[in-house]
Amino acid sequence: MSTDNALPSASSLHQHACLTLNQSDCLRLIRFPTTIISVVRQTILSSWHRGLQNEKEYGGAYEFKLNGNPWHGQGSEAVESRV
Repeated sequence: MSTDNALPSASSLHQHACLTLNQSDCLRLIRFPTTIISVVRQTILSSWHRGLQNEKEYGGAYEFKLNGNPWHGQGSEAVESRV
């Protein structure tokens, strides 16, 4: 029976990323590769009719600021973000 408690090599460790909804209009991607950031950008532009207000690097993450307030839980904008 093996009692090897060594950690797996760095190449076999899983990589993680995180997507968060911030404020009432921001989407942050943490530790995503640039190829995925580009796909998210194109998806926002083709899906959210109000478009993007701004995008930038933010504290080690990448942030998209959408026009309008899609994460605001009330009113017509809230319904639009869920449709």
